[in-house]
Amino acid sequence: MRRSTLSLLTLALTLALPLSHAGAASGVEEAKAGIAKANAKWEAAAKAGDGAAIAALYTNDAIILPPGHPLVTGRASAEQFFGGMLKSGVKSIGLHTDNVERAGDYAIETGTATITVQPEGKEAQTSNGKYVVVWKRQSDGSWQLHRDIWNDTPPSKN
Repeated sequence: MRRSTLSLLTLALTLALPLSHAGAASGVEEAKAGIAKANAKWEAAAKAGDGAAIAALYTNDAIILPPGHPLVTGRASAEQFFGGMLKSGVKSIGLHTDNVERAGDYAIETGTATITVQPEGKEAQTSNGKYVVVWKRQSDGSWQLHRDIWNDTPPSKN
């Protein structure tokens, strides 16, 4: 009897292990899909010059760490920051996700960005950057930016 119980336990664990990995993989895929949707909204809002729409993608207690600027805390401050950034001549921002990892209701995204800026009366300039975002899953299943930091990628030396 003891041997058959041990065999059943071993069989149950053997069957459950792949299922737990499948659940983790589907959780990452669900996060990736939600992040891709939110990033598309971010890009569209930037192109439209809509700082309020960008800020709406952040949690109420978001913390943004922009290079060369003080810490930006909260959605209202995010709206002010991104509104000013867009008024300075940012025409478009393209986001490319390189990696997503998930831990419960949080996901960590690393990626690259292409930014086109054209101040009034000047030629457009494009630069590249990299970023890390901590996303927070909301009760409705959507994902919002919770922590956001980025910096420039130096031009290649040829």
